[in-house]
Amino acid sequence: MLRLKLVLSALLLAMLIGCSNGGGESLDTVKVSGLVKLNGAPLAGATVTFAPADKTGRTAVGLSDAEGKFTLTTVTAGDGALPGSYHVGIRKPIAPAPQIAVDPRAEGRKLDTNAEKQIMEAAKGAGKKKDGQLADAVPPKYHDTAGSGLTAEVKKGDKNEFTFTLQ
Repeated sequence: MLRLKLVLSALLLAMLIGCSNGGGESLDTVKVSGLVKLNGAPLAGATVTFAPADKTGRTAVGLSDAEGKFTLTTVTAGDGALPGSYHVGIRKPIAPAPQIAVDPRAEGRKLDTNAEKQIMEAAKGAGKKKDGQLADAVPPKYHDTAGSGLTAEVKKGDKNEFTFTLQ
């Protein structure tokens, strides 16, 4: 019985070691970075998505920093993308403004001026388009990876730096 437990433990250990992905290294990803600009200015907080053109690879995603720079991730942070052709999509949803925590009426003030009414109404709808969807700082044509017109070719051994200038 002890011998069976040792054999099963050894097999389990071998399976765990063999199945580990080594932090993405077994995927053979390469470092990919770049810059996103909107109307010539760096775009901070944009999500950059690289979707494989042949649909057999893996999607890689990055978030632009204050300078518009991004680094892609496939499995582990900053590991890059698999070599291949990609369609690229870029989005930057605009979060709704925080709701006013204290109603002016609760402080004994009357909500009777047009300015206060307009402020309250604007806060309710901030960040949303008329159809209820979140507004986005990036023009809609760049949102979908398949229809954005943005592409990238990631190559093994190359620097793999991309600049996307959106209008």
